[in-house]
Amino acid sequence: MIHLLCPGSDEAAASVVGAALHRSCGLGQVLSVCLAQWRNRLRLETPGVLVVINPLEAWSGLMIQSMRHPHAKLIVLGQLPPTLARHLGAEAGAFSVGFKETALCAPAPAYGFAESELHIEYAELGPFPHSPLGKRPFLRYDFTDEWNNLGYGAICTDDSIWAISQQVQLGDENCLARVMLDGRCVGAYAGLWGGLLDTDAGCLLWYNRAVGPVDSQEWRVVELFLAHFAWPERACQPVLSEVPYGFDAAVTMRLDCDEDVESARSLWQAYRQLDVPFSLALHAKVLADTRHHELPREVLASGGAVLSHTATHAPDWGGSYAAAFEEGRASAAVIEHVIGTRVRFAVSPFHQTPAYARAALADAGYEGCIGGIIRNDPDFLMARSGCAPGSATGFIGHSQQCMLHGDCMLDGAEPLAVFKQAFDLAKASGTFFGYLDHPFSARYQYGWATEDQRIQVHRTFVEYMKAQGNVLFVNEADALNFLLDRSAVSVQQTPSGFRLDVREHAHSNFVQALEYGGQSYNLSSEGVSV
Repeated sequence: MIHLLCPGSDEAAASVVGAALHRSCGLGQVLSVCLAQWRNRLRLETPGVLVVINPLEAWSGLMIQSMRHPHAKLIVLGQLPPTLARHLGAEAGAFSVGFKETALCAPAPAYGFAESELHIEYAELGPFPHSPLGKRPFLRYDFTDEWNNLGYGAICTDDSIWAISQQVQLGDENCLARVMLDGRCVGAYAGLWGGLLDTDAGCLLWYNRAVGPVDSQEWRVVELFLAHFAWPERACQPVLSEVPYGFDAAVTMRLDCDEDVESARSLWQAYRQLDVPFSLALHAKVLADTRHHELPREVLASGGAVLSHTATHAPDWGGSYAAAFEEGRASAAVIEHVIGTRVRFAVSPFHQTPAYARAALADAGYEGCIGGIIRNDPDFLMARSGCAPGSATGFIGHSQQCMLHGDCMLDGAEPLAVFKQAFDLAKASGTFFGYLDHPFSARYQYGWATEDQRIQVHRTFVEYMKAQGNVLFVNEADALNFLLDRSAVSVQQTPSGFRLDVREHAHSNFVQALEYGGQSYNLSSEGVSV
């Protein structure tokens, strides 16, 4: 069991972190507790895993006591209180002058990208699993000031839950990730204490941010810490894989049909030749022109998928719950009328996915939504698919921030370098990788010179991914069906370990997988005990 403890003033961070833990570890294994409850668990010798957000100075003694327990495992996020910091050999102080400015960057130029000078670099601490993302700028753009095609969010320097918490100095033996500027270390971003070679000491992972790395491939570090680290001396927790059992990686793609549908036909035919499923997100207003009715039907008949892309493509789903509900309801009705099939999943316009829109879509009958972008709604930019903070069980989100556009190709010998890196990061972190493009319209070609150029780039990218092992390619509906089943896996702690069970009527035929205690397991329809 994972116990989540935070001060009453930090409920916003607790909501984000708790949802992320649920997405990784399944239903039933995250419990919000008060200080007295955790103290009682220590007294009864049954501590398990404790995740603490911004611990108070008055809690330092109990945190130190927890570290000395022979079976406990701790994750601390955010500020280190003075007594705990001293115990860990850390020194916390104020940020230096000019620190905040170096965390910013200009918008990305066409055919290039922009990154902040201030960035994170991971170290290699002995046997501890390394972060798939070795370097993370505080801010990065690949398209104007909106998209980061590598998928992660922004580390802020304000007072929000998304900000770095303190300027902390930490010795090399415990520093897992450093804050770097102009080639020098200006602080610590993550630390590790205890483990396999230090059985008399505590086991603690710390991130210098109240929400930790929930919006990045670095979340894989947290999962590996929970599932495997210091097994069997310390408490471990089963972690659900986002990639179906038996595959090295999983990929889904789509076109967002903002202004045209039929112009996607040539690219669809190229994907048919590549034997890769194709998906269309339909803007219902475009379907007023009957020229755009046939291709969606053909895509469905050939094993592709159709999703809703709103009724009018309004920013922020119209700006309110009522507007978002109508955008979702009207779009689904129009699409069903045209193609004869009810759409169950939506794609957010501009990838903007505020909390009221998630609630409205669920109330309109949708089962999931694709969004996620570095510019806004950071709580929907999730390292793992599943319920976003505040969303009802049964409605999932999936972050797909990789936009394959012509003006995102790099100048030089390797124009696809960023996109290949994005896939490699997804594969290394076990993330279900999604990318998108848009059909040409009379107004805009999204930076592509010609359709032939665009098709050749897509073909090259698909062939690169196919060469990276046993890679699963599925349409967006099949991907979300698998991820919807994953979000419904229940986990129960038993006297001998854990029992995991899948939903009785699965949406997907792909098999769920889990990790625990140094092993990987096939989670069949009969469930599994570990």
